[in-house]
Amino acid sequence: MNNALRRKLFIIIIIMIVVLLLIYGFLPQTQEVDIVSVTRGPLQITIEEEGRTRLKERFVISAPTAGYMRRINAKVGDPVKKGQIVALLDALQSQALDPRSRATAEATVSAAEASLNAAIERERVATADADYTEQRLERLKALYEKGSIAKDQFDQTDSEAKKAHAGQRSANAAVNVARAELERAKITLQNFTSVKRTGRQDAVAVASPVSGNVFRIYRESEGTVNVGEPLMDIGDVKNLEVRVEVLSSDAVKIKKETVVLFKRWGRDDPLTGSVRMVEPAGFTKVSSLGVEEQRVLVIVDITSPPDQWRVLGDGYRLEAHFIVWEGKDILQVSASALFRSGKDWAVFVDEKGKARRRMVEVGQRNGLTAEIISGLKENEMVVAYPEDSISDGTKIKAKK
Repeated sequence: MNNALRRKLFIIIIIMIVVLLLIYGFLPQTQEVDIVSVTRGPLQITIEEEGRTRLKERFVISAPTAGYMRRINAKVGDPVKKGQIVALLDALQSQALDPRSRATAEATVSAAEASLNAAIERERVATADADYTEQRLERLKALYEKGSIAKDQFDQTDSEAKKAHAGQRSANAAVNVARAELERAKITLQNFTSVKRTGRQDAVAVASPVSGNVFRIYRESEGTVNVGEPLMDIGDVKNLEVRVEVLSSDAVKIKKETVVLFKRWGRDDPLTGSVRMVEPAGFTKVSSLGVEEQRVLVIVDITSPPDQWRVLGDGYRLEAHFIVWEGKDILQVSASALFRSGKDWAVFVDEKGKARRRMVEVGQRNGLTAEIISGLKENEMVVAYPEDSISDGTKIKAKK
């Protein structure tokens, strides 16, 4: 064989290898995919939201009058009984006098002393007049009995004596008033800020209206409080409910007595509950992403035995799962296997190593699973996550 023939054979072989490689490159490749089975079993459609526990009845104890509250010895969590004294209020203490107020009070005392002295002198004058008219009346009475003076003169003297005695009594009263004014002015100068009361006789006792536990103390240290100022919150820890804020579009699916499961509340076993009320009014709330959402408040009663959730308190977090639909023997498949084909739903079924598109009718769906009404049978295998590279007839094999 000469060199020219060898060269031709070598070129032909190279060309055949390239052609075979090109043909192999354009052949459909077998793709590795996740395969899931179509199964039958229970299916629940739930609405999941975060909830908070709260007291059904919270009693806020407030100050019935303005006063100086003594230090509250109770602590948060302490049990209290109905009628138990939880706070004591003393009368308000007087304010300390500043230099101007003290100078004014001292001047008032001086004026009151002068008024008292003047009233005493007027009393002396009135006493002297009364004594004189009384003595003159005695003299004229003797003359009147002898007939030496006229009756009109005697009556006039008797009237003057009565007027003098009335003036004396009025002067005595004026002295008492002036003395009381002086005492009041002196009291203004006294310092009552250091007076401490140890008994309960003069204090206003604030009692608990119900039996329960202390949930909050607004102010523990002693000090001045105003009328109506809250002092503490009291409630029964066994009387809890759960408030859940749900989207208004989900709230229309929730009805009274809807079953609720509470998960991730601190223990593995979920708690059960029942919807007591879906409030008729919604409110706007900004989500963590800055999106305005219209939400509705749903109130749920805990139906699990109290011994199971007695560790919960007011304001504890838990996850509420509202069961809005439930079925026991439902043909279902993973929701990730579904994709849109036009306006309908479809899946890729594994038929002898090839993906076959099949249209299906879907019923209820939650975030993970979908109900299959028609189009699939139990135990059929479908592609879990169909990609754009998969089409009808593509060779597939399950990932290891």
